[in-house]
Amino acid sequence: MSEKDLYPDIEKWLNKYLLDKYPQYQVDTTHHSSTRTLENVLREFGINFSEALLLNIKVDIIGILQNRRGEELVFVEVKEKAITLKDLGQLWGYTQLVNPLESFLISPKGIGVLSELYNTLGRRDLFVYGAKSERIMRAAQWFQSSESIDYRSMIPKS
Repeated sequence: MSEKDLYPDIEKWLNKYLLDKYPQYQVDTTHHSSTRTLENVLREFGINFSEALLLNIKVDIIGILQNRRGEELVFVEVKEKAITLKDLGQLWGYTQLVNPLESFLISPKGIGVLSELYNTLGRRDLFVYGAKSERIMRAAQWFQSSESIDYRSMIPKS
């Protein structure tokens, strides 16, 4: 199964996850962001997100949370092979530029070397982002059979 084939099911999971976790927000999700810049996608939703201006990044799946206080974004990067440090670096770059509320790296082949870096070497710092280092990227394995991430595989857990 190709990476692009995974997008619709992972987007469906993300939508349910966000609706359950953030009931105070209107939730929209899209995987069409994988072929268009973040700025263009947000413009389609009527959002002027200054952090996204002039950034030529394409995030695989985006969650858009809106309420009367403003907007928040959630990023998901999908990989068809086991996740690598390079994949984490790509997502880290996106999160440093835009500071989404949450950020996920998901693969049906597992979290790869990240397990060793996090669990054995204790490199928790590699997952931290945000202006005050207050947010954490997460990596998890995707289970096609249940159309969900494997929460047991997720690092960090919370």
